[in-house]
Amino acid sequence: MKCQHRIGIAVLLLGLGAVVASAQDNSSAPPGAGPIFRMGVGPSFFRNSQLTQFGGPVSSPVEYQTGVALDTAVGWAFNQYLALDFNTGFIDAEIDNVPGYTSHNTRLYNVPFLADVTFSYPIPHTGFIPYAGAGLGGADVIFDTDSFRQNSTLNAVFGAESDVVFAGQAFAGVRFQISRTISLDLGYKFFATENPTFSYPASPNFDVGLHGARTHSVLFSLLWRF
Repeated sequence: MKCQHRIGIAVLLLGLGAVVASAQDNSSAPPGAGPIFRMGVGPSFFRNSQLTQFGGPVSSPVEYQTGVALDTAVGWAFNQYLALDFNTGFIDAEIDNVPGYTSHNTRLYNVPFLADVTFSYPIPHTGFIPYAGAGLGGADVIFDTDSFRQNSTLNAVFGAESDVVFAGQAFAGVRFQISRTISLDLGYKFFATENPTFSYPASPNFDVGLHGARTHSVLFSLLWRF
């Protein structure tokens, strides 16, 4: 299953690369067209989740502390209104509480790799540019713990394991253009993944399963046009 996910995601991203390469060959580009780069950071709020496997089927709610999102993207603007980009970064948070379990420094990291499409509408004579968009691809989800133990059985896992799953996002916000090439950006992003399973070494493997992440992030970003 992980191999199929990786192949599907790779095909999606190669398709994005082909579109961008084709756009770069166009010498008669309209106003606003060209390469773009974006970087942003801000708080991320994880929706409460569910622990579904811990060496076998279980069902326990999972609460997270406020996390951090780091967002980067590189792509191509076709004009002032439409852009495609490849988006990555990380969204992580520490697990705050799981009833019936003892957790020491347990974090969930999501490393997305997504193809995004963004629609923008520059408001004439203001410098403000509202935008909205969505992305699809995958995420490398990492469960990293110093110790995560089930109190009733004393079963425990240590260290980091990961799973590659499908992921998607939707986002919106507003930019303010401070120069011809640089804009400040305040945006909101909703990010979601498929349910990951983390296989820890044992005999047989000891699986830890969670419901997929659902996160709400507020991002403060800079966007460069080249």
